[in-house]
Amino acid sequence: GEAHERADALLADPDGSRLEVVTWLSGHVAAFEHAVYPVAKRELPNGAALVDEDRQVVALLARTLRMLERRHSGDVLAGGLSSERLSERLAGLVQEHRAVQSRIIDALEETLGETAMRDLVRSYEEALAHAPTRPHPHLRTGLMFRIDALWDRILDTMDGRHVPIPRVRRPRINSGRWGAYLLGQQHDAPREPEEPRASA
Repeated sequence: GEAHERADALLADPDGSRLEVVTWLSGHVAAFEHAVYPVAKRELPNGAALVDEDRQVVALLARTLRMLERRHSGDVLAGGLSSERLSERLAGLVQEHRAVQSRIIDALEETLGETAMRDLVRSYEEALAHAPTRPHPHLRTGLMFRIDALWDRILDTMDGRHVPIPRVRRPRINSGRWGAYLLGQQHDAPREPEEPRASA
């Protein structure tokens, strides 16, 4: 529910970042598809129908997110779109999306044991940490999930775009002398420890 809550708060705030709304909802949709859909289809008698219902809402949601992203990322062709109307439409779709996903989660809680639900939550959180950050209309297989996420990460870096959803922390790698040279950075060579001076 965190993604929906963050989106609601940002949409309710006239100064809230619309690109952060796009990131939260895009990441959530992708992670839910990746982690929850397969379990719902496998474990619930009406799982396929519930997933299809969610996919219909997601298709509308992704289209609206794409228009909102274009409007706020400087796309000249989307400059005439009303941010207020897109935000209102998106807020309604978020409510609809929340309702469908609540039915899926409630059904899974009734069917799965506590350990399986904990595993599912962990799987979703891991997927969210690696998820795409922009809307993609196609249903993601495992491969497309990774390709979309990688491509979005490249675009986010090139655009200098803030990504508010949790990310996997990677250890910082300090460049060596040649790496610093190629990146045009100053490289301070490690200093040799000084010999202690003999006292007189």
